Amino acid sequence: MGAFSGSPRSDDQSELALFWNGNTALFWNRIASQVAAQRSLTLSENAHLFALLNVSMADAGIACWDGKYRYVFWRPITAIRAGISSADADPTWTPWLDIQTGTPPFPEYPSGHSTVSGAAAFILAAAFGDNTPFTVTSDVRPGTRAFPSFSDAVAEIADARVLGGIHFRTACVRGNVLGRAVADYVSSHAMRELDGERDGDH
Repeated sequence: MGAFSGSPRSDDQSELALFWNGNTALFWNRIASQVAAQRSLTLSENAHLFALLNVSMADAGIACWDGKYRYVFWRPITAIRAGISSADADPTWTPWLDIQTGTPPFPEYPSGHSTVSGAAAFILAAAFGDNTPFTVTSDVRPGTRAFPSFSDAVAEIADARVLGGIHFRTACVRGNVLGRAVADYVSSHAMRELDGERDGDH
């Protein structure tokens, strides 16, 4: 599914892989801004939400890169070109995302996009409920994509990394779990209300 040519991907699958190949934190800050405006959050509520969102994404990124250099797992391009044996090798295989940036120059597992997105979706679902509809634009492709929930967007991001040919499914699934665990810890231990007060007027 992730091959540059000869893949059974649909046109939409090819496009969504390119659409999500942008700045992960920027995607989620745009989503948070849109929903926060729709819900008419106050200045102090926005400050708390965006602090929690971005600290969680940053910590998830740290956890992800710790995992990448702990496991040092190969990317699809390396695995497919090498093959399990010489009979399986496809030395000319190229991922679909070679049309943009190519395969990232660091280990595959876990997926950075999925880990950071898992953290972001956890925070936004805790604040607004998972079944919150929204739209999002990309910094690398035209157009807008719409979702009925945060978890649906996370699922599409996982698909995008596999369809782009730079990740295995396991890295995306477990990356999401890791990101959610980090966000759960951050939201339970950081930026807590003081004496039951969150309103900036107090």
